[in-house]
Amino acid sequence: MQTTSNLWEVLCRDFESERQVSRAQDCCEISKKFLSSARLVLRPDSVRMCDALEIVGDVFQAAGEDVESAKYFEEARETAERLGAHSSQARLSAKLGLLFERLGRHDEAIKRTQEAVALYEDQRDFSQHALLLNHLGSIHRHLGDSAAAAKDYTQALEAATRMHGHNHPETATALNNLGVARTECRQYDEAESLHMQALGIREKTFGPMHPEVAQSMANLGVVYHAMGKYDQARAYYHGASQIYRSFRAEDDPELQNLRDNIAALPNDA
Repeated sequence: MQTTSNLWEVLCRDFESERQVSRAQDCCEISKKFLSSARLVLRPDSVRMCDALEIVGDVFQAAGEDVESAKYFEEARETAERLGAHSSQARLSAKLGLLFERLGRHDEAIKRTQEAVALYEDQRDFSQHALLLNHLGSIHRHLGDSAAAAKDYTQALEAATRMHGHNHPETATALNNLGVARTECRQYDEAESLHMQALGIREKTFGPMHPEVAQSMANLGVVYHAMGKYDQARAYYHGASQIYRSFRAEDDPELQNLRDNIAALPNDA
């Protein structure tokens, strides 16, 4: 007589064998059959049922079926929460945050991402914690809430500094994100300081001719433009353009944006 463990292993093996030789849409149907079989042999509130639901959610996500994928991830997340499986719950909440953002379900995206942030902080997984804080900030920025984004990015900067120290590229990214939010909040002096710090780290890490250096220079140009310091804005815009031209075509959106910014400067600046 086969045990539940043996049946689960057989189900997983058969599912993987079928999936490897099938198209994405066929995989969705195969995964639903796999889940139906799993429900017959597994307890509803079990780690393996949580795993089965997540596997099916991953298949639907890979096929571009985000709405269906979210349903399976949510059921898996609820199962993980009931089991007290916080690592699985954090991972699933993070996946749901990304899916809901893509689906335009922003309130749900914020809720699930905040849940994942708290769980990863409790687990002292500061890498995921910082990554998701940056994602949360991007959601708030997309919704036009720059003040909330600045709070998220401030926490992300603290997490990045705690993990990597003050002179790491990840810290520079966090400085850059916070600088953008401060610019949108019209806190220009703080934005200038943040972007200068990011620029210094990036130049030291990557050298002077790198896209991330160009990004910092372009952002400083925006800050000085907003402050009315047009000579400095022009210098940073041109510096960023020179770097981007080494890597990108003339019709690149970043270069076009810089050309537009330069054109918007007063002629006598």
